Amino acid sequence: MEKITIREAGSADVNQIMLIEDESFHENIRESKAAFLERIAHFPEGFLLLEINSKVCGYISSEIWDHPENITEDSFALSHRISEVHTTAGKELYVSSVGILKKHRGKGYGDLLFTELSGRVSKRYPISSIILLVSESWPAARKIYERNGFVELRRIPGFFSEEKRYNGIVMRKRL
Repeated sequence: MEKITIREAGSADVNQIMLIEDESFHENIRESKAAFLERIAHFPEGFLLLEINSKVCGYISSEIWDHPENITEDSFALSHRISEVHTTAGKELYVSSVGILKKHRGKGYGDLLFTELSGRVSKRYPISSIILLVSESWPAARKIYERNGFVELRRIPGFFSEEKRYNGIVMRKRL
């Protein structure tokens, strides 16, 4: 039987996080090691790791924003500085990235990470909603979010540049 653990990430985990990032995303849309290190340092309780039998197999990272109604494309810029947008007094949890090793996908671990993150953060901070951006080319991820009560707010044309350009779908869930 597999032993599943979810814990906060530390800077020592960044190389394993980067392996998951490399396996999860096209090279044009991968986050940088520096961005992950800053997120871990700035908001460790918002950066969780999934361990299976003591091996890091997935992650979810987030930050807390003021509750902006005028969300722009710049809000979601790749490898943006968490220190410029994160505020513990904010009302909205932004899920900035989720990755699971391929051999562990389709087993509910994305749902597990998502549920654990939203539960932990909403107990400590006064968030009233969760927001994220997903590519239209990632139907499995969209299904997870829709199952968890997210609704589409808007689309950002051509936001994701993979083999070709895909629209970004901004989704929000009210708590």
